[in-house]
Amino acid sequence: MLSDDPQRPVRVLIVDDDPWARAALSAILEPREDIEVVGAAGSGEEAIAFARRHRPDVVLMDIQMPGMDGIAATRALLAEVETNVAAMTSVAGAETVARMLEAGAYGYVLKDTPPDALADAVRTVARGDGFLSPRHTRELVERVARGAGAEGRRQAAALFATLTERERDAVRLVATGASDDEIARAMHVAASTAKTHIQQARLKLGARNRTHIAVLVERAGETPLHS
Repeated sequence: MLSDDPQRPVRVLIVDDDPWARAALSAILEPREDIEVVGAAGSGEEAIAFARRHRPDVVLMDIQMPGMDGIAATRALLAEVETNVAAMTSVAGAETVARMLEAGAYGYVLKDTPPDALADAVRTVARGDGFLSPRHTRELVERVARGAGAEGRRQAAALFATLTERERDAVRLVATGASDDEIARAMHVAASTAKTHIQQARLKLGARNRTHIAVLVERAGETPLHS
């Protein structure tokens, strides 16, 4: 994750078995003043070894790779290194991306994402927020939520019950994909207050990021659609 130095650029590791893809992604991100591509790896094993040594803030991880795929690499990498992973894919198959999120990724981006949107995704994930490309977002959250079964739903409901009413309101809105400013307007509070509600709720829920919050809210049956 990012250091306390706001002037330091986001340090990114690109992982893809296609050298052309690695070069293209580097060319997109490297010119950004607030992003530094610190390395590129062609396999999951290379990514883990590089991350151990260089501790990147963000790892852009291709899902489909020969040998150790992105899902296995993400699990192994996050077991050893404190970093934030964003999955990359050419085809947004909901089941595969859902498995990537369950492995600990903060979100996913399509490889044909426009350059500015890709850079924004890197910044978002570096802050510790989840990022999902717009296509299939709701389907993915619902699929991951369902995957936990009855016990997972019971646990999520118990966690949700620990929240204050305002925290519940805030995370229900997070689950709809609302931004902090949109949540603040809906709750008629200052943006800083909305952020505080979200942060306190995230800690109580044990959620890694906003994507994980959305999954837990869905799992508890507390999205606005269900209320």
